[in-house]
Amino acid sequence: MRRSGSALVMVMVALSATEAVAQVTPIDQAQVPVAPLDPVTVTGTRTERPQYDVPGSVSTVTKETIDMRQPQRLDDLLRDLPGVDISGGPRPGAGEPNVRGLEGERVLIRLDGARQDFQSGHKGRIFLDPDLIKQVDVVRGPNSVLYGSGAVGGVIDITMRDASDFLRPGERAGYRLKTGYQSVNDMVMAQFVGFANVAGFDLLGALTYRNSDDYKFGGPGHLANSGAEVVSGLVKGRYTFDPGHRLGMSLIAFNDHDISTTAPNTASTSSPADRKTQQFTGALNYELKNPSNPWLDLKAVAYHNRVYVREDRLQPGPRLDETALRTTGIDIQNTSRFKVSDAVGLAITYGVDGRIESTDGNRDSISRPEYPDGWGQVAGAFVQPEIRLWDAVSLTPGLRLDYYYRTPDSPAVGPSLSESRVSPRIGAQWDATKWLSVYALYAEAFRAPSLSELYVSGTHFPGNFFIPNPNLKPEIGKNKEIGVAFKFDDAFQAGDRLRFRVSGFHTNYRDFIDLVVTPTTTTPVNVTRARIYGVEFEGGYTSGNWFGTLAASLIRGKNRTTGEPLASIPADKIALTVGYQIPDWDLVIGGRTRLVAHQHRVPAGVSKTGGYALFDIFASWLPSAGPLYGARVDIGIDNLTDQRYRDHLTPNLYPGLNLKVATSFQF
Repeated sequence: MRRSGSALVMVMVALSATEAVAQVTPIDQAQVPVAPLDPVTVTGTRTERPQYDVPGSVSTVTKETIDMRQPQRLDDLLRDLPGVDISGGPRPGAGEPNVRGLEGERVLIRLDGARQDFQSGHKGRIFLDPDLIKQVDVVRGPNSVLYGSGAVGGVIDITMRDASDFLRPGERAGYRLKTGYQSVNDMVMAQFVGFANVAGFDLLGALTYRNSDDYKFGGPGHLANSGAEVVSGLVKGRYTFDPGHRLGMSLIAFNDHDISTTAPNTASTSSPADRKTQQFTGALNYELKNPSNPWLDLKAVAYHNRVYVREDRLQPGPRLDETALRTTGIDIQNTSRFKVSDAVGLAITYGVDGRIESTDGNRDSISRPEYPDGWGQVAGAFVQPEIRLWDAVSLTPGLRLDYYYRTPDSPAVGPSLSESRVSPRIGAQWDATKWLSVYALYAEAFRAPSLSELYVSGTHFPGNFFIPNPNLKPEIGKNKEIGVAFKFDDAFQAGDRLRFRVSGFHTNYRDFIDLVVTPTTTTPVNVTRARIYGVEFEGGYTSGNWFGTLAASLIRGKNRTTGEPLASIPADKIALTVGYQIPDWDLVIGGRTRLVAHQHRVPAGVSKTGGYALFDIFASWLPSAGPLYGARVDIGIDNLTDQRYRDHLTPNLYPGLNLKVATSFQF
């Protein structure tokens, strides 16, 4: 892509340097913030809990980690988590989360409470700039009781930052300028963030610009058609009526312009297209929590999401493809808390949700049967009691009822489809001591067939045609899981803290929807029964100024219909991060390594992949006083040895050595 944003970057750098000198020295701030060892999450149970108190497999990425990581894509934040990978490769619009060997619409993505259900051909599902993410919560394993259709493999819940994440104590308003550069694809970035708290209103507005060329591999070569020009925006506001009573809104916009293949998550470089990918997500949220009324802890979100992809194919001839998905929905929940006796406590979380989806696919302004026009609706209701016994045992049964309806715009395409599904869940946790907890759970999940799977037709490739199948059944997953969590304070010396969790899972799936390809036809059918099982480890440690995290996963999967391994199972991996804070210098330094085994357990016709080891280093400087108070500098080198490698879940080589730097100044 052309460097139309370089001048803007240089202007922002000059502004930051000029105004920094004029800053008045304020009171000292804390040392450079690092990720908390016990981050709070609501995604695993829909109620607030520290990560290692959740009876299940939940990981959290906080804003402190995000600042130090300098991510270009969401996978820069997720690939170190156990059981989580990103397939599709580094091209724009290709990324697709893989959780415990499942991907596509089998993993539910939420952005500020709004579902992200886009899926189309050889394209990805992630369209956002990750720099302003506040927190990412990942729940692994089936979770339809709380989130409905699509949470068969897990849930990725993304929350964007708001004004409170920038305002420092005593401040009412401010703004931040940020610039960045990364060498692996000559990426330049410029960002403006403004924020204020006025008369109970929290307001934030942000604009981010990125421009990049093709990614360089480890060693010689680059990935053709992988550059992009991206503009994204974020507006968030919140009004607090009184403590616990809030009304907020979130507007997120994303626009990616690139020259890329029409199948970005493949190795193909044919059929290049001038492509624009646009996403808009708007959400209104309401919270009401009255400490004097334990029956009322209400949260509601209404949202609209639109993804639009325009591909103007350049070769082998002019062709304009347009693809759009629109989703409008609502999600309401409440938690009522009761004290039954001195030994028994009860909290019941219950709610309803629903959404309407519509798809549009055109080719040269004519309806495109490969992405059929259609309409659907989904409605659900759930209840999940949490029974606490003797402050040591908790039981969390749950039940959900879902109803879905699908219909094409033209009756000639196929008949309408409607069905309902009940999803149960039961979990138990025993806090044996202050430092040891044991949990076990059983959960079911389902995924309703999408409009495109039900009604797809037209040409798959020359000589081969899609045959629609409106009789598809939902995919079903049944998961059994056990785990143990340890939480030690003063573990090896006074003042240190150690947290870790080990979990094992075994999940059976049936009625997976696959494309059955013959020499002349391609048809979506329920053909696959699968079994996926494995072990995951995640932990963290802090001692004085030292901190570190360790994650590992081993996953196996089998297609029980054919007897072969599943192609979507990631390789075994270990990820380690170690860092050290130097408060006197306002500095954090550290390193990361990711060790990935070879993956030879593949079905016939799928390439095996070799193992690899990646090493990164990073440093962050945040002056706590003086004329540079308000500045921040993050420096890192990814893939320090310029390793040439290919992840098992993508046909393309991944980026090589990457020198990256980001500077910001907050006024």
